[in-house]
Amino acid sequence: MERNDKIVIIGVTGYIGAWIAKQLTDMGYTQITGTYRNEDKAQQLQKMLPNVGFYKANLGETENWKEVLSGAKWVFNQGSAFNPHDKTFKDRGRTKEKGIRMLLQLAVESGSVKKIVHTSAESTIAYGNEDSSKTTFTEDDWTNENREGLFDLHMVSKTMEEKAAWSFIRSPENTTNITLTTIHPTHVMGPSFAPWHHDMIYAMLHGDRAMADSQLYGVDVRDAAAMNIELMKSTEANGKRHFASAFKTTYSAILAIIKKQFTDEQIEAVLGDVARIIPGDVVVDLLSPCQLTAYYQDMVPRMLNRVVYKTNYPEAYAYKYREPNATVLQAMEKMLKDKNKE
Repeated sequence: MERNDKIVIIGVTGYIGAWIAKQLTDMGYTQITGTYRNEDKAQQLQKMLPNVGFYKANLGETENWKEVLSGAKWVFNQGSAFNPHDKTFKDRGRTKEKGIRMLLQLAVESGSVKKIVHTSAESTIAYGNEDSSKTTFTEDDWTNENREGLFDLHMVSKTMEEKAAWSFIRSPENTTNITLTTIHPTHVMGPSFAPWHHDMIYAMLHGDRAMADSQLYGVDVRDAAAMNIELMKSTEANGKRHFASAFKTTYSAILAIIKKQFTDEQIEAVLGDVARIIPGDVVVDLLSPCQLTAYYQDMVPRMLNRVVYKTNYPEAYAYKYREPNATVLQAMEKMLKDKNKE
């Protein structure tokens, strides 16, 4: 990428998208265009990043896309098509399929787009597996979106979307030979660049409820953004899927880090009521009658700390990841700071 190339970030007001825009700005790129859905968020972010051009554009709708993509060479896709009238997750998947196909077709028609880095998810790789003995996953694996009983049905639509993207890229419709690379973040944590984001720490730990302890893989949002940029620059990454995973931890370990550093009042200000974490082996015993279900086969190995994510492309990790302590503490500090401004 040259410093004056036109770069498009789809979903620039998002958690990772805003950090991509910030990092590209700091690196000296001068022709950054971001798309958004929410007008208020775009106006706030534009004040923080006045060098970025902003366009309102929704995947699945044609308005503004030709102008957004005109002359663009590099596209970071942080977005997905959305239809509030979808009734099932298969419906959502079909909406996302149409949205990503529309984007890729418009990119071809632009005549200028060379490469797209599409942010997919860990959930398109490592779930819905019917082989109970399989506990190691690489980028060669795919979630079975047709498996009954997936514990998080967002996996269905995200997997359908990514498969549609690869199908288009490898088809005769890709007449300009656009290159696709996908990035698959695990649990994304860390301080938000914009004030409206709550990271996975909030999603995982807030609420007056009981939850099973489990292993999880995580990545700092700033590292996820940096990896997006590294993958865009790397020709070795072309045509490949890439885990974005920095560390392996547990829910209880994250909560312990927080309780050691912050007061009860600070924790309540950010998380409200905090979930009660039950040891994983205790929950496994309770779930023993459910051994044939997808939930059991996906989650019990994680509760017992047996699942391994192994990247096929370690060379893609071109920088040093942050450790979980720094990620968790800086995320909490930022959420507290944003709370105090409300």
